[in-house]
Amino acid sequence: GPNFTVEYYNSDVLVGYTDVATITTLSGLKFKSEKKKEEYLTTYEQTSLETFKKYFSEISKDIGKKIEVLDFKSNIKNNASILEITETVVLKGIVQPKNDTYIFDMGQIRMNSVANSTFKVHLPEDVRIESVEPTPTKNLGTLILWSGEDIKTFPRIVYKRLSLQDHQKEGE
Repeated sequence: GPNFTVEYYNSDVLVGYTDVATITTLSGLKFKSEKKKEEYLTTYEQTSLETFKKYFSEISKDIGKKIEVLDFKSNIKNNASILEITETVVLKGIVQPKNDTYIFDMGQIRMNSVANSTFKVHLPEDVRIESVEPTPTKNLGTLILWSGEDIKTFPRIVYKRLSLQDHQKEGE
């Protein structure tokens, strides 16, 4: 079986009006033994970037949308019982601009619903949300949040940039 359990994770996604998005994920991993943790660390440091690139190239094939890793950084905090890994990945092609609409989507990839976890998408101030799937835990307009059991599949968000006309309409 697996050598560790994911105790919690928090993902923050930043999207805007381009085809690039930044995803930062903090994960807390609990290992079966100190030895397993050491082995994991050694492998992780050697392969993490390659693993990410491979993962997204597989996904690209599956969903017929080219997603490229432009940048990847990781940081590891080795606490007594929990290994905390922060990964920041910059992805091109995860947002698709279509006329004046933007589609943030990575196919219906299943996500781990871990009790103490959150998945947040941060959008620009002047955004108008057209649709969001799956149903979020909270939708605050510029911040859409899923937590725990509500994290089912990778979200699909369709959004537009509010134009001046829209602002005037809303202000009437």
